[in-house]
Amino acid sequence: MVTKVGETQAVWAFTEHEHRDLERGINRVHDVACEVGQRPTPELSTDVIAVLSWINDKLEPHIAWEDGWLYPEIEARVGTPWATRAARFDHQQIREMAERLSRDQVELATHAPGDHQADTRCHLFSLEALLRAHLEREERFLIPLLQDDAADGHQ
Repeated sequence: MVTKVGETQAVWAFTEHEHRDLERGINRVHDVACEVGQRPTPELSTDVIAVLSWINDKLEPHIAWEDGWLYPEIEARVGTPWATRAARFDHQQIREMAERLSRDQVELATHAPGDHQADTRCHLFSLEALLRAHLEREERFLIPLLQDDAADGHQ
């Protein structure tokens, strides 16, 4: 039988591994944003498709795990849904930014008139900032709530 202490350590290790894996994808988002204006639009469109694929294949499952297991676990341990309210809002903002990038990619692919590269750059850097801030807040404020519970001897 796994105790809360052992479970907490496993959750921390899993989350740390997940965040390191996500960091590689976030770095790629940054790299694509830096390349905007230096690459032809068709290549940029392909790069944005790759970012969107990463969001769908890696980021969304992570968000689903947090929303479906991690946050309810934290809420149950601390006794209030307010503990994770800001993190859930972050998820909403991240998804909205991903939707904007999806629209940007369509605009880039169709070569519609307008300064879509500037919009795309802005949206990529915004997504990067949202993701980095979200991960840091989780690591500093949410995951320690699990550790505090285990350290207090609640099993």
